[in-house]
Amino acid sequence: MKNRFFQVFRRIPELELNSSPTVTFVSQVDLTKIEKIRKLMGQNKPSYTAFVIKALAMTLRAYPYANQRISRRAWLPFARPRLQKFDRFDIAVAAEREMEGVESAAFVDIFQEADQKPLQKITQWLSDLSKADLDTNRQWAQFYAIIRWCPTWLALFFIELPFGFPQLWTKYRGSAALVTSPAKYGVDTVVACWSWPIGVSFGLVKDRPVVKDGQLKICPTFNLTLNFDRRIMAGAQAGRFFAKFVERLENADGLE
Repeated sequence: MKNRFFQVFRRIPELELNSSPTVTFVSQVDLTKIEKIRKLMGQNKPSYTAFVIKALAMTLRAYPYANQRISRRAWLPFARPRLQKFDRFDIAVAAEREMEGVESAAFVDIFQEADQKPLQKITQWLSDLSKADLDTNRQWAQFYAIIRWCPTWLALFFIELPFGFPQLWTKYRGSAALVTSPAKYGVDTVVACWSWPIGVSFGLVKDRPVVKDGQLKICPTFNLTLNFDRRIMAGAQAGRFFAKFVERLENADGLE
């Protein structure tokens, strides 16, 4: 079992990482307003990831050209790729799992219609996801079973199916965007490419110098990165998308 998990987790990045031209934007986000909201909510304060998910989903809704992917039809390997457009604004979230004998284990679950859900509900879902096991999370249970019981070649075949079947992508991969954060490990900035057309990461929240109204101030911030597939968005389109995304986070009142 250990060797099988190692082989599958090693091969997934090789097969799935976007080989098309991608570009990454980076911005330091002022979290002053987010911290005010979190403080007002006390023990029920939303997580930073919840704010990112909600802001990202709302920005996808505002810029539907970003909420699509390049799809290749598995049953027609020589056919030209086509665009798969998403009607919902589901956000994929990467979750790490601790497994004996496996150094790197993770899976992805989907928070559906994130643009319509309150921050508290997103936070609760994230909390449940962090504690999910085979009995409480269907996505993890199915992923685990495929790797545990199938030969490696067959497990990879099943895991890769969503790339060639749009309905399976929507079910198991969500829409166009993935969110992940290594902030709890003290990482400030992540620059990477992902299987999704849009990959969003943010780093450690801490006080940093920020110029506001011509004055230097110390504000809580994190570094936000967005990696996007150039086949989906040109630089100007992605720039507008990213600017609105950052604006929603820095003016967080509209996310409640």
